[in-house]
Amino acid sequence: MGTDSSLQIERAAYEEFICLWSQGSFEHQRLGQAFYNHFKLHKLTDQARLHGLYEADGEKASGLILRLFHLH
Repeated sequence: MGTDSSLQIERAAYEEFICLWSQGSFEHQRLGQAFYNHFKLHKLTDQARLHGLYEADGEKASGLILRLFHLH
């Protein structure tokens, strides 16, 4: 049950993404989809742990992001 297997993103990069999101920079995208695309998560070999993120929106996407990623 360690957190060493969690994915990591810099807090500043996450905050920049949230700012862009709130400014409408990802028009016609769901929050999870925008996050996935912005951070180029398609490049990760382990896609299983990201299951459902791309399709998620709103509070569900926010919860998934914060559960999957460690902000440092």
